[in-house]
Amino acid sequence: MVARPLRHMLVRFAALITLLPLGLTALLGSLWLLPEAEQEIASYHRQLALTIAGQVDSYFKASRVSAVSVAAVTGQTDLAVVQKAIATNLQLLKRLRAMYLVDATGRVRAVGVSNMSKALQGDLLGLDLSRNELFQKARASGTEQWSDSFLSVVGGGLSVAVAMPAGSNVVIEEFDLAHLSEFLHQTTPGSEQLIMLIDRHGQVVADQAGTWTAQQLNLNNIPLIHERLTSTKEVRGSLVLNGIEMVGSLHKINTVDWWILVARPRHAAYRQLWTSLGIMAVTLAATTLAAFGVAMVLTRRMSQRFESLAEHAQLVTRGGEATDWPHSTIVEFNALADSLQQMSESLHERARLLEDEIAERQHAQEELHEKALLLEQEIGERVLAEHNLQVKQTQLEALNLTLEARVLEELAKNREKDALMIQQGRLAAMGEMLSNIAHQWRQPLNELGIMIQTLRLEYDDKLLDGSRIDEFSDDCMRTILHMSKTIDTFRDFFKKDRSLQQFDPSVCIVATVELLKASLQAAGISLRLDLQPECLLQGQPNDFSQVILNILNNARDILLARAVATPVITVTSQQAQGVLVIVVEDNGGGIAADIVDKVFDPYFTTKHKAQGTGLGLYISKKIIEGNFNGTITVEHCPGGTRFRIAVPVRIAETVHGESD
Repeated sequence: MVARPLRHMLVRFAALITLLPLGLTALLGSLWLLPEAEQEIASYHRQLALTIAGQVDSYFKASRVSAVSVAAVTGQTDLAVVQKAIATNLQLLKRLRAMYLVDATGRVRAVGVSNMSKALQGDLLGLDLSRNELFQKARASGTEQWSDSFLSVVGGGLSVAVAMPAGSNVVIEEFDLAHLSEFLHQTTPGSEQLIMLIDRHGQVVADQAGTWTAQQLNLNNIPLIHERLTSTKEVRGSLVLNGIEMVGSLHKINTVDWWILVARPRHAAYRQLWTSLGIMAVTLAATTLAAFGVAMVLTRRMSQRFESLAEHAQLVTRGGEATDWPHSTIVEFNALADSLQQMSESLHERARLLEDEIAERQHAQEELHEKALLLEQEIGERVLAEHNLQVKQTQLEALNLTLEARVLEELAKNREKDALMIQQGRLAAMGEMLSNIAHQWRQPLNELGIMIQTLRLEYDDKLLDGSRIDEFSDDCMRTILHMSKTIDTFRDFFKKDRSLQQFDPSVCIVATVELLKASLQAAGISLRLDLQPECLLQGQPNDFSQVILNILNNARDILLARAVATPVITVTSQQAQGVLVIVVEDNGGGIAADIVDKVFDPYFTTKHKAQGTGLGLYISKKIIEGNFNGTITVEHCPGGTRFRIAVPVRIAETVHGESD
């Protein structure tokens, strides 16, 4: 730790104590005053925006009164009455730029345009407005519809239109938005206040000065305005216009689906707050300086007393004897001076005692030398013991190497044993397959025998001709090809190709089922397949087929042993989240709870030794977990047993096809 003069430390403490209120005040201003001021400014803008929005809403509602009056007389058969009502409204309402009466077909039947000759008005009669979007919306909804802002073709200025259904007709009014800017100018409470009317696309349609409207600006790219146009909640915050940062809020005008923007420059909005904070800062600074000056005087006096006390202490450290120790009106200082004086007296006393102790230690050092000699002798004995221990450790390491070789040898034997067990399982599966081939061939052989006998009978009856012989030949060859296909499937199932391949598991399942089909049909067992398009797996298809064969044989044996009335085996497959799941279910009554955890153990079987080796499910588990990095489980299902195989899909390529 770095030592510092007492005077410097006291000055720092005094500065810290005097500056702490200033820091707390600044923290209070940032955590409470600023948020409170922002909330007050936002509340002011919200109330002002709501007030102006209500006035603008009333402005538009008043503007539509003329359309209501014209709509009231549209039932007259005489269009002159309607034309007179339109002209009267144009004279009374200065902001009304044009008015049209449009019939159900979209044709203009009566029209009035301010500051336009009767000849030009006549050109507008009969104009087809059937494709006008505002006309179509009013006809379709049967309610009042307002348009977006647009440049008027009759007046040349920025306008807005309202369409009001009147029976089968539609009254359309066009208003000059320049009057709306004058209206906003009259409602502006201050010169620094900015009030804008914005349509639903962000286009400025009116402002109190008219300058923004004249520029035809679109403010949709300003984040605050874009957020409000795409949201239904109230939005307030900061925005930048003409390089000036402003704060404001937007509120909706329900009549025309537009928004009022009320904003002020940030410096004007926060002017009163900054003034108050400045006065507070000056006051705190003056108070802090005065307190710091008083603290400096008190600090200097206290440090002088401690310096005098330090001089007396240094005299004691040099071996002298100090007298007239300084005292003060501070109780703690006097206690420290008294303690130092007592310590000085104690040091002189201890110096005398130290001389006596040195003599005693010299005597003790001589005794320590003798003990060191004895310790060296003991160390020699320990070195010898460590050498013997190292010899024993070397012997133990040699024993560990021998033990490791034995473990590797046993592992090799276990792998060889597993290989023999798998080979034994494949031989057992081969026997099962030969039995299935016998079932597969029995029917084709019977068919061949019947065809040969029929051929002989027809020959004796002289019924044979060339076409009949060709028919017999085709039938025989079809049967023989079916038998050859069975042999090919059997050969592919047991071929010794151990190379890794990409294969479709659905194809393997269907091929395995074909080998068992005759055996299952002979036993009266129904087999149902529901195979979805699968992803390709990486591995040995023969191993995968052997797993399916073992599970199907196991299900068949259970169904036969328990003489189930309607035996059924169901095989389904499904892929989800990169894992292929194959489920094989039977209705053979299930597995007893006390043996369900043993079905995958080697040589475990519930059959007679002559009927099974107990290796099929064990080999299946070894193949799925070792070769396909998957899992195989067994569980009870309603009325039977469910085997579930889950294999991770490693090739992200879907195979499209239809399962049999």
